[in-house]
Amino acid sequence: MTQIHDLSQGDLREIWDAIRDLRYATNQNHMAIGRSGMSVYDGGAITIENGGLYVTGSATISGELIADGTITMTGIFTATGDVNLNGPVDIAGATTITGDVTSAGHFTQTGPTDLNGTTTVAGDTTVTGDFTVNGPMKTTSTLSVEGVTTLKNDLNVTTGKIVAGDVTIDPGYFDGSLKFANGSYLAATPNGAQLVKGSGAVTVSTSQADMGVGLNAIIVNSTGTFLNNLPTTTEPANLYISEGGRVYRSTA
Repeated sequence: MTQIHDLSQGDLREIWDAIRDLRYATNQNHMAIGRSGMSVYDGGAITIENGGLYVTGSATISGELIADGTITMTGIFTATGDVNLNGPVDIAGATTITGDVTSAGHFTQTGPTDLNGTTTVAGDTTVTGDFTVNGPMKTTSTLSVEGVTTLKNDLNVTTGKIVAGDVTIDPGYFDGSLKFANGSYLAATPNGAQLVKGSGAVTVSTSQADMGVGLNAIIVNSTGTFLNNLPTTTEPANLYISEGGRVYRSTA
């Protein structure tokens, strides 16, 4: 049956109904943006309340990204510029960093970390696990080791001394020396290896060994044994000392 339009009645009621529908319409709940995109300009902003933002493609931010809450990532984070960390950082997974890293706060890493670029740490750094360095390591300040230290290779000291309690290894004294707190020392002197305490000394060289205190000495070399500065006695002789100081056992 065909609807008959009554021309005697106006369309004002339908107009108000259409306006009402527009006022309460929620078309943006299922809004789609095509290739031309959407632009927010002149200080405008997009506010999301009690909702979320889902990006399955890529998000490009050419300005500044400010986050006051928690940032959770399950994928790969790549930074090609400087990274400034001013607060505590806790990383539980593997991390590969090819650029500079500056950390002014605490940095906690529980997973593998690869640092392929220059790394500067201005704050305290604590390592509770194994710390392995495969390349050269340099420290220009004081190094304090409070635990047991094991060296499986050479220890080269080019300048300075090695101090172990009251014992000092001094490479600059003679050709190297080992000094003790009581004033005695073992040194590589021009005359040979020498152990000295006060006026007493024991010296060993390639052709001679001697032990003496002051002018009194026992000297042993390839020629024989010599006693220097011997006192005299009237007791019967059982040793014969030549004028040069060589000692013989007397059979007379």
